[in-house]
Amino acid sequence: MTGSAAPWRARVAAAVIDASPDYAATLVSRAMGAAARMRLPPRLGRIAIRAYMRYFGVNARDIDPMALEDGFENFDDFFTRPLRRGARSIDRSARTVVAPCDGELRDIVRIEKAATEVTAKGQRYTIGELLADGAAAERFVGGTAATIYLHPRDYHRVHAPCDALAWRVTLVPGRLLPVTAAAVARNPRLFAVNERMVHLFETGHGWIAVVMVAAFGVGHMTCSYRRFVPHPRELLVHECDPPARLRKGDEIGVFHLGSTVIVVTEPGLELVENATPIPVLLGQPLLEEPSR
Repeated sequence: MTGSAAPWRARVAAAVIDASPDYAATLVSRAMGAAARMRLPPRLGRIAIRAYMRYFGVNARDIDPMALEDGFENFDDFFTRPLRRGARSIDRSARTVVAPCDGELRDIVRIEKAATEVTAKGQRYTIGELLADGAAAERFVGGTAATIYLHPRDYHRVHAPCDALAWRVTLVPGRLLPVTAAAVARNPRLFAVNERMVHLFETGHGWIAVVMVAAFGVGHMTCSYRRFVPHPRELLVHECDPPARLRKGDEIGVFHLGSTVIVVTEPGLELVENATPIPVLLGQPLLEEPSR
């Protein structure tokens, strides 16, 4: 979707937020996060959450029916809800790298050079900028970068795309701009300037980076295997020694309000789907080793 095709309200909102100073968007996002964590009276909470589900088309079959019946203590608890047991199937083939989350697969692009701009439907950034690590980016030359957008209706937990050792988590300070089509059209380098959490994994497919990109309204992001203070003011690199051992499908992070995930891989994997955009679900094959 081009910027001209985006609804006028989205274009106006993107322009206002883009023109605002960094601290203003951060303060508003923190305030939204704090409001989402405020305790709700049970009856009011159930009414508000069911209205949200109807408006955004949340699939109630993915949610534990008892949790819906009992209600959620606050909106953040609903937004970060776990899936109902059995709601997703994780492809267990050793040949595959799976989608780490639900969402819309917007692009899969080949990485030609770490210092060369990746251009994907209006988004422009280098892998070095995205990872905030030019040396690590060199590993991924010849590989792929897959971008998955999470809609407000989606499940907002992020999982390991394959068996992995988590060696490093990097928290990258930045802006909290929207990730709508209108916002990307206005600021094509959005994914390289927004706040990010970068997970660096050693896997049987080589090194893989899973980048969680924050957006306007994101209260904060949490890492599921390390504890951090949200909204860093400076670049924070956390080495994991010993590394965290993760099985394919294990939870690695949570968006407290939504955003985008980018999966960056080394060469040697083939695309499962060539057409984009398409909806994807956690656990379905995204990339795979070539058959021999």
